Amino acid sequence: MSAVQRIELGDAVTNALRDLIFDGTFSPGERLVETELAERFGTSRGPVRDALAELEQSGLVQSINRRGSFVATMTPVDIDELYTLRGSLEALAVERAIDRVGPEEVRRLDGLLAELAAALDSGDRRAVAAADMAFHRSIVELADHRRLLAAWEGLADQTRLVMLELSAVSPETQADVGGHREMLDALAGDEPQLAAAAVRRHLEAARRVMVRRVATGGDDADQTRARRG
Repeated sequence: MSAVQRIELGDAVTNALRDLIFDGTFSPGERLVETELAERFGTSRGPVRDALAELEQSGLVQSINRRGSFVATMTPVDIDELYTLRGSLEALAVERAIDRVGPEEVRRLDGLLAELAAALDSGDRRAVAAADMAFHRSIVELADHRRLLAAWEGLADQTRLVMLELSAVSPETQADVGGHREMLDALAGDEPQLAAAAVRRHLEAARRVMVRRVATGGDDADQTRARRG
């Protein structure tokens, strides 16, 4: 364990643990020990236990009876379910958002795409994932559908975890600047069916890459990077 990271109690423990999972400090399948986490954060075990329970709800942590809590490991089935569900939710979102997208919203979404392109150029995979999430979340918010947004947010932690992996093995697929531009152009052009189709194509491409990545244990992606090098 590293030096104590003193933080406030409550949500801060959850947020700090979430960040440690996202930045790779704790890897998929690694055990999360309450006493060690309490020492790291300078808290009692209570807030840590609450944080583990909350992150289990969001899909980042798995609890195994009599064994403890572990960082979640995503299977090919998990990836498939995540992306196909996102496809349905986000297709509905763009169809509903059409009537709410004006010049100001187009400019804001265009700015988010510029941030995504810049993140891709920088090679910062966390920035790529964050920019990608911001673009998709903004579209879902434009749908003005409270339950739709809640369902999408319920997938957010797992989505970000997968995005970080995807941006490492296939950053072009992750950023897919052209696909995002296609979505925005269809929204701006008042073409809901084209926008929904663009969303589904974008997410299906990412789903295929990640299902193959997880199913092969990363061998395909590693070989591809070796050939490029």
